[in-house]
Amino acid sequence: GMPGSGKTTLLRKINNEYFGKRNDFDVVIWIVVSKPISIEKIQEVILKKLSTPYHKWKSSSKEEKTAEIFKLLKAKNFVILLDDMWDRLDLLEVGIPHLSDQTKSKVVLTMRSERVCDEMEVHERMRVGCLTPGEAFSLFCDKVGENILNSHPDIKRLAKIVVEECKGLPLAFKVLG
Repeated sequence: GMPGSGKTTLLRKINNEYFGKRNDFDVVIWIVVSKPISIEKIQEVILKKLSTPYHKWKSSSKEEKTAEIFKLLKAKNFVILLDDMWDRLDLLEVGIPHLSDQTKSKVVLTMRSERVCDEMEVHERMRVGCLTPGEAFSLFCDKVGENILNSHPDIKRLAKIVVEECKGLPLAFKVLG
């Protein structure tokens, strides 16, 4: 989806409301990937979340970290949430085992580019688009609040103009609201 359309917000909501409660997974790991991709930083986040003592891996090579992560994750049902992907990431190079049909484990990605989606061989896609004008106005009104909206006769008219200018992007409404 395009910038500001709510991909990260949607992923955060899934993480907090589903994975934040009791579920079938041993570990849920949220990683902001961004660019340039740093395999080492991604590995550090995973190792910390797997409660691997820092002294055990701080001087390890990337390949040793890959092997350790692979070994630890292979024995678990895991969910890895990779947010803000800009380029293809080789999951095996990080240490993330291939997701076979026998495992419940999942990798969830957010990205702007369909090209990256293709390169990552995503199985199920969900496009995050802009809000309808009605949804957009409702979200904007929620952010502004009833007191302000009703404090002057021109405010609702101006709010509709602002909402139209934001072209249905939720992030714009949150910031402007």
